[in-house]
Amino acid sequence: MSALLTVRNLSLIYHSPDAETEAIKDISFDVRREEFVALVGPSGCGKTTILSLIAGLMKPSSGEILFEGIPVSEKAYATALMPQRDQLFEWRNILRNVVLGLEISHKKTQKTVSYAHELMEKYGLGGFEKKHPSELSGGMRQRAALIRTLVTSPELLLLDEPFSSLDFQTRLSVCDDVYHIIRNEKKAVLFVTHDIGEAISMADRVIVLTKRPARIKNIYTIESDKALSPLQRREKGFAEYFKKIWSDLEVTYV
Repeated sequence: MSALLTVRNLSLIYHSPDAETEAIKDISFDVRREEFVALVGPSGCGKTTILSLIAGLMKPSSGEILFEGIPVSEKAYATALMPQRDQLFEWRNILRNVVLGLEISHKKTQKTVSYAHELMEKYGLGGFEKKHPSELSGGMRQRAALIRTLVTSPELLLLDEPFSSLDFQTRLSVCDDVYHIIRNEKKAVLFVTHDIGEAISMADRVIVLTKRPARIKNIYTIESDKALSPLQRREKGFAEYFKKIWSDLEVTYV
């Protein structure tokens, strides 16, 4: 299957008046259609920076980022970034939060708003359109944030630690919700997480990064049934993958 996203020899150097810092060095990987790829690595190694580069929020020092063979900068709205916190506006009701991306991208039409209603109904937010974020549970807020990301119809979702603000029990439940929604909608995903178990249980492949400047240490293909939930995928082979990735990360801290 041909790559949806291609990252080749990506490097980034931060410049300041008195120094320069190499953040990312010679990173290459790709993401295929409907594939779930996780990025893990030590804190501060540049995981979120890679997402920002792909989203077009920053420019690399060298290398290229292609979307279906075309520079990602020329493919407007092909990707959508979902940040760590849901960033729902408390003064807007849930429907108005969900359609915010449509407003920003000038895609808000009767058809796209109907699609927003359809997604909300399909994924458990039907009847909550006029509620405000403070009236929703943490899990429901994350679903609203994901629907806001999906409603603009991106082909690649960029998820930056989307469950980090949730308590452990809620995190496991929402992880299942988000996984099934993304699989149902047949989207490709590149997501950043510090949680090795989360990466193994959700991803088709896990990319392990070194400490800064980030390089690729290893890439693991997770042999598991995609139809199973993330909780169910924490069984067969899980411990072995965990041990290998943990070993990689231990080495990067030395």
